Order: sequence, then C-alpha cells, then structure tokens
Amino acid sequence: MKLEREKLQNLISELKKLGAREENPPPYALSRLRLDNSIITIYNSGSIVFGGKETEEAKKLVAFLVSRETDRTPRIGCDEAGKGEFVGPLVLACIYGDENAINKLIEMQVKDSKKLTKKRILKLADEIKKVCHGAVSVITPQKYNELYEKYKNANRLMEEAYLKLIDKLIKKFKAEKIIVDKFSKTFEKKLKEKFPNKEIEVIPKADEKDIVVAAASIVAKAERLKFMEKLSKEAGFALPEGNLQNRELLEKIPPHLHHKFFKTHFNVGEKNER
Repeated sequence: MKLEREKLQNLISELKKLGAREENPPPYALSRLRLDNSIITIYNSGSIVFGGKETEEAKKLVAFLVSRETDRTPRIGCDEAGKGEFVGPLVLACIYGDENAINKLIEMQVKDSKKLTKKRILKLADEIKKVCHGAVSVITPQKYNELYEKYKNANRLMEEAYLKLIDKLIKKFKAEKIIVDKFSKTFEKKLKEKFPNKEIEVIPKADEKDIVVAAASIVAKAERLKFMEKLSKEAGFALPEGNLQNRELLEKIPPHLHHKFFKTHFNVGEKNER
C-alpha cells in the first residue's frame, strides 16, 4: 500500500527513536536509514526497500510500526480490473481481512496493483489468497456482452455483481466495514440499503488509501492477466493491455468471434464509458 507523506515522516521518526542513522539517500528517496545491520530506504512514492544482512528483521519492524497507524478493523475491500479495457474480461474482487490478515498484508508490502509489475502481481495474489478470504467474479467478454444487453450500463452491471460477492462474504465473516473503489454515484446508497448495519465507504482511489482494497486490486488484476493469457492463446497472438490497438484488433479477430474477445458496446477510438 502506498503510504501518505505524513505516515512516511512518522515512520522515519520512529525508526530514528530506535537508533536508526540517516545516510545520503539515492535519487527519488525521502530517506535512507541504517539500523544495526540493515538499510531501510524510503522513497517519495511510498515504497520501502530493504538491504543489509538483517533484511527480514527490518521488514518485520517496519511492518509493526506501520501497522500501529493502519486501520485493522475487520473489513471487506473491493476493486476491479478491466472495466475500461475493450479487450478481455471484467474482473471484480472482494477481499475480507481481519486484524491478523491485515498485519500479514502490511508485511507483504501490499499496495495498489498499478504500482506493481505483472510478475509481482501474480506472486502477491497467490500470497494474498493464503492469508485472506475472498470472492472473485471473472466476467468473460461473452458473458459481459450478454449482461450489458440486460443492464444497458456497465456501472449497473458491476453494482449487481459486487452486491453478490459482498453478500457471500458477509454471510461467512464478521466484517464491520465495506470499502469499495468508487466507480458510480449510486452504489453507496445501494450498499447502505443492502447492508444497513455495516460501515460503508465508497471512495475514489481506494486502492491507494486502504490496504485491503489494494489486496483486492491485486487479485482482480492477477485473474485478468491469467484470462488474457488464455485469450491470447486462442487468438494466436499476444493480446495487449490498454486501448491503443483496438482498431487493429477488430481487423485481426474474425467478426463472428468479436463477442468472445471484446466488450462490444465500446466505441472504439473514442473515450470509453467509465
């Protein structure tokens, strides 16, 4: 998870209280600290890199210090991957994390999937599944197109899918809070109606602000990457992420197969629905 500037400064202060000494930081770093036989480099982006002979000890210490400022309320965090992508599936993921799971996520340095490489996303997703419970919906392009005919709106489609995933987790686990990365103006009201006894937060960039939502973003992205690999094999060539080659892809994929690869309501070449 990306730490806010104030939390980074607090972390540096806490480490100094424990005897950490300042060293000249590398480019783009806020601070470089030497503590016993470990080196802790804290970047302006919020990333923390460990070095030296006692790396694991340093990681555990930083995780402990950060966790004291992290909300550990048992909660469900939700995020998606692929809504704005013409090619491939829409994946929704909801992750339940209790205090123990949240501590593990902190140790794993979980953060918004957009800040991670594909390799790291896939590895972290497997680790997250070992410490958290979750519910995932991989909506294939073909299924997405069928549902879009019903709802006529991507946001309504997502709202209904999310409600099912959240309800599934609520019935199994004692979540006190539900946090969702904001995608529509109406979903917060629907959540409050469906789950009146839960604290509800629907906020922009929740994957940058909450570690459980960040975990959901990683799981969603990992499942999308796996499905895109399957689609690429079926297509016979690597399908790209993003929307830079949409017109070319329309020509490469036979028209009778478009519904299996594309979200067909998209206006290719124009700004996509968000």
